Order: sequence, then C-alpha cells, then structure tokens
Amino acid sequence: MSKIAAAPSTPSRLQRARRWRSDRLNRFVASDPGLTRLRTALQAVIAVGAAILAEWIFFSIAHPLTVPDDAPNAEFHNQAASVMGIMAGAVVVMVSTFAGPMFATIGKGVLGLSLLPVSMFGGVALGLAIANIQPLALAVMALILGTTGFLRRFGPWGFVIGQGLFMGNFMGLFLGHLTDVQHLGWIAIQVAIGGAVAILAQLLLFVPSRWSAIKRLRSSFLGRADGVAAATVEVLNRRGVAKLRKRQHEQLVRLNETALIIDGQLAGYPRLPLGTTAAELHEQLFTAELSLANAARFARALSTTDAPESAIGHMRDAMLAIRARDTVRIATVGRGLRTWLKDTDVHLDESERVILHRFATSVIDYATVLAKVSSQRFEPYLHRMRARRVAEEDKFEASVELASGWLPGSSGVSATASEEPAAQAHTAELPPYVRAGIQMTIAAGISVVLGVLISPDRFYWAVIATFVTFMGANNAAEQVRKGAFRVIGTVGGVVIGALLAHAVGHQVAMSIIVILAFLFLGIYFMRVNYALFAVAITVMVSMLYVQLGEYSEDILELRLLETLVGSLAAVLTVLFVFPLRTARVVRIATREFVDALAEMAGQTVLLLQRSEDEQELRRATRDVDAAFQALAAATAPGRSKLRIPGSFGGVEQPWWFAANAAHSYARNLVIDTREGRPIKGAHAELLSAAGDLLVASAAELSAGMTEHRTTRVYTRSASQFERVAAELDDEHRFTPRQLALRDLQLLDGALANLAQSAGLEVRSMDAAIT
Repeated sequence: MSKIAAAPSTPSRLQRARRWRSDRLNRFVASDPGLTRLRTALQAVIAVGAAILAEWIFFSIAHPLTVPDDAPNAEFHNQAASVMGIMAGAVVVMVSTFAGPMFATIGKGVLGLSLLPVSMFGGVALGLAIANIQPLALAVMALILGTTGFLRRFGPWGFVIGQGLFMGNFMGLFLGHLTDVQHLGWIAIQVAIGGAVAILAQLLLFVPSRWSAIKRLRSSFLGRADGVAAATVEVLNRRGVAKLRKRQHEQLVRLNETALIIDGQLAGYPRLPLGTTAAELHEQLFTAELSLANAARFARALSTTDAPESAIGHMRDAMLAIRARDTVRIATVGRGLRTWLKDTDVHLDESERVILHRFATSVIDYATVLAKVSSQRFEPYLHRMRARRVAEEDKFEASVELASGWLPGSSGVSATASEEPAAQAHTAELPPYVRAGIQMTIAAGISVVLGVLISPDRFYWAVIATFVTFMGANNAAEQVRKGAFRVIGTVGGVVIGALLAHAVGHQVAMSIIVILAFLFLGIYFMRVNYALFAVAITVMVSMLYVQLGEYSEDILELRLLETLVGSLAAVLTVLFVFPLRTARVVRIATREFVDALAEMAGQTVLLLQRSEDEQELRRATRDVDAAFQALAAATAPGRSKLRIPGSFGGVEQPWWFAANAAHSYARNLVIDTREGRPIKGAHAELLSAAGDLLVASAAELSAGMTEHRTTRVYTRSASQFERVAAELDDEHRFTPRQLALRDLQLLDGALANLAQSAGLEVRSMDAAIT
C-alpha cells in the first residue's frame, strides 16, 4: 500500500517550540470567541481607570462634600468623600460595560447610557432623602430591587434604568453618613462625569470592537477547528477511550457555538472580507463547520470499530493536515483515501466503507472552503465606517439574536416556559418579568430583614447578594447555582482580600492597581465560572474598606455571612415562590429542538427531490443548531461539575444522549442531501409519504413534551425510508442520496429514543397499520 504523502521529518527543537507557541495561541483564541471576554475586560479596566482619574481630578479641584480640616473627624470624612465620589463614577462605567453591548445600534446605545446616570442620580436622591428613616429606607431598597425585575419587560432600557436606580439607592444610603440632600448638586456632577466617561468609552473602545468582530471571530473559528482536529487525532490514537470522545464532542459544540455567534454578528453589518457579502460568508463558514464536524464524527465512529490501522492512518493524516491548515495536503489526503478505498484489498465491512467514503467527501469539502476563507482580506475599517448602509439584497437575517455578543443561552426557552400554560396545576403562568419581579421583591425583603438582624450597618451586602443571584439567571437551577458560586467565590475572596489588605495597606496607588487588576480578572473569567468574579469583587471591596479606614478581618467575615444570607434568601425564594423548574424549561427547549428538526427534515426531503433550494435548508439547519445550543444551556445545571439534582436541574442521561444523537444525524443528513441526485417518480412519492410520517411523528413528540402523563404515540418511519433506499437503482449503497436516506432512518431512531425518554409510546410502522 502506497503512502498518501511522505512522512514528515522529525521537527527540530526550534520547530517544536514554534509549534508549542502556536498551539497555545490557538487554544487561547479558541477559548474566547472573538476575544470578547479579553476585550471586554481590557476595555472595562481602561474605562474604569479613566473614570477614577477624572473623578480624582474633579475632587482635587472642587473638593466636593468635604469639610474644613479643623472639623471633627475631618480626615476620615474627606477621605470617605473622595472614595465615594470615585466609586460613583466607577459604578456608572461598570454598569455601562455590560449595558452598552445590549443595544442594537450605536444611537440607541448612547441614548441608553445617557439614561444610566439620570436613573442613578434619582436613586441617590431617594436614598439620601430617607437615609435617616431606616424602616422606610429598608422597605424602599427592597421595592427598588423588586422593580428591577419588573423592568426586564423593557429589555436593555429596563436593565439600564433598574441598575441605575438600585445602585444609586444603595449609594444614597451609604452617603447618608457623609452628607444630605443639600449637596445633591455635587453628587450629580460626579455621576455625570462617570456617565460621560462611559459614553466616550463606548464610542472609542466598544463600538470599533463591535464592528471588527467578524475578523476576530473568524480567527476563533479556525482556532476551534484546530481544536476539533487535535481532539480527533487523540480519539484515533487512543481508540476506545470514552473520555477522549466526550472531549471531541465538546470541541464540536464549541465550534458550532462560534459559527452561530458569527451568524448573529453578520446581522449587525460589521466589517466583512473584501468582495464578500454577509450571506456569502455565512454560506462559506456553514459549509466549513458542517464538513469538519461530519469528518470528526466519522473518525469517532470508526475509532470504536475493529477497522484496520491502515484506514485509521488515512483519517489521522487528514486531521493532522487540518490542524496545520494545509489545504493542499487536506485535499490530497481526501482524494487519496477515495482511491485507496477503490483499490485496497484490506477487508472492510459495509459500515466501515460508508464511514470512510463520507469522511473523504467531508475532508475534500473542508479543504475547498478553507482555502477560500483563508485567502480573504478584510476591507479597511474607515471604509466600513463611511459605508454603514447595506443594500437590501445584502442584508443577512440570523437564526439567533445575540445577547451582548454571546448566544442567549436558556433565556428564550425559560421565558416561554414561564408564560405558557402548564399541565401541572401548581405551575403558575406568568410573564418572566412578572415572575422575576415578585421573586426579587420577596427575596429582597427576606435579605433586608435578616441582614439587619446580623448587622444594621452592613445589611446591604445581603441585599446585593440577592440582587446578583437573579442577574443573568433564567430559572431555578441557574439561580441556585449562581447563589452557590457567589458564596464559594466570597470565601475565596475573603482569604485573598485579607492577604492583600495587609500587603497593600493605605497605599492609594497600589490599591487602585489591585482593584483594576482584579476587575480585569473578574470580568475575564466571569463567563468561565461566576465564583471567580465573586472572588474579584470581594477583593475589590477589601481594598475599598482599607481606603475608608474601616477594614478588619471581622468585616470580611461579616461580608461572608451577609452574602450567605442574601444568596440563601434568593435560593429559597426561587425554589418555593412561583418556581420555574428547570425540568419544565428542558422540556420546552426539547420541544423547540424537535420542531426545528422536523422543519429541517421536511426541507431535506424536498431537496432530495430537488423541489427546494439549499438556502432554505441552511436556514433550517441553523435553526436546529440554535435550538440545540438553547437545549444545551437549559440542561447545563444538571450536567455541570456543580450539579443541581432533581426537577430543578436534573436531566436523564438517555434524554441528553438521544438529543445529541439527533443533532449529529441531522448534520450528517444535511451534507448528504446537498450532494445527492434527485429522487423522481414513484420513489419520490414514497419518499414524500415517509417524510410526512417523520414530520407528523415529530409533531406528536413535540406536543407530548409539555403534556402531563401524555398518551401520545411516536410512530417509526425508518422502514419507509429503507423501502425507498432498497428500490432505488443505485450501483451501491454509498451514493449521497442512499446515505441521506440512511441518515433519515437514524434520525427517526434518535427521535424515537427521545420520545421513549419523554414517556411517549413508540410504535413501528407495521404496528400502526394493523
């Protein structure tokens, strides 16, 4: 047997070092799609640093809220006044960092951020006015926290106003020890300075970052493609190791996530490669992702068989070439594998031949599109700024709407689960913002009462812990996990904060450096693990109290206790007050996934008869991908390292395995359908009937997902597709249309397993007829 290409020579030490650096860089780029976390963290640090500087200059010139040096406790008072003024500006900028990307356009973003200092000043004024009437102040704080939940009704606008009101009210109560409403003018100026810095930061840092997102995301896409290839090589090298197959699957999900994020960004008219429209770039990356994902799955499938090492070697060579981004070698290996399959006398059973044929096709397709994508050059940044209008025919409509540059997670399916009538009588039907508002108001009341009982002066830590537990969490399991991470992170932050407080002392410059460093780390790692963000916030609070002259280990211990109380108040509330159980959210997410699969299956049946174009199939496939990512997010609490058991977060393994299999088979189906010859005549009629049965069975499964003790029946359609395949006049069973029919049978099998896990009765076609 001849080799496809000569074996590479042993790399030198310099080459190995360069490869090691390249691999580490690829992993870094791939771990952060579009470097969004890195850029957000850097921009936040720059913006907050600018706000601190601006507020310090203002304080040095105007000396707001200060008292004469000979007044009692003048040094402490004036130090606290400067720190609180700086904190006011920094808080405005911090909130703007998260709020700005929520707005779809620059104009809306600037207007939204203009509302932030206004709402924050309103909160400060209210807090100062009632600071000395503690019962009223506590009640108002709880009501404002609950109001932030109701304000979710208005999307980013509600987020900005709610955040501003709450943080302003908190600051007003804090400032009650230093001043009163007579000095609101000074506070207004300090808040306005923070607002101005925030808007400038958006225009100078965040907006250019948004417009250049596609170029960075394309690099992340290629980096994650390298990760898929590397993981596949490991699977082939150590056949039979389940852990490696799971790791490869995780890499594929991450690659799909990046492709969907790119689609979402394409709808926002970013910079594009020269001579390329958004729709064309979408098609290219769609083909690249689909081809590579299929090749990886075929390699994984063959690794679990007794296939000869010679066949495995061809796959390994292809994946090594993909990892090196050598398009010529990738295509050479793919064509060489096809030739080898024709000429080899090595024994291969039918399934192994099918897998190898499909692998070769996918590899060649990937080489073609990779060569095209790698040669693209992006248009100049200023050119895109001047030409913001996009021709109507070049506009792109994505299957997913991003949330601050990220996939929306389970927010959409959680909202649907909250609003839809449920079969169980004890499940309330409420708009998500009403549910959140009620829960947050009750939780805030509990945390205020318990927080005051523990410490009348530091109760607000409990309230803040309650507040953040609800932020970015959409259902009971997510809120429980976030509360747990908040407590875990606070424990770590207390230890690190105590060490740094002693090391830094009252050195203002060093304190600011530590605060900015941990701000960067907290924001960068927040999406990796929220506990790390909580660590950073606790360290920052430690530095703040050092500068206020109030630091002690007792204060950090008190913060931990108050955080525990506040998180526990939130957790108990979401578990027992109008709980949105994750088991229901998972069923809604599965229903939407099944609906998307049914639509895609219908499109493939039409395309197999060539009565539909590929554009509709691509759209339907991306809908499937988006629905699968939402399902993955909904089931994450039950699959993560910090598991939330039971109906609040659990998902049975057969359920998740069946959904994974259905997504994989759907991906296989798309690539085979795009390549096959049309099915005509009587065979087309049989195919239509089989497709109608699959779609109808999927509709039964979808309906049964949200029915309590459903009596619906899933009817198998695999035998109908097998009948069509058997009657076709193909030379062998490896033609694309034969493979597509086989994919439809496998998809039907995965849906049947999912139906069985969901409690539906599953019947064969023969049983349904009799």
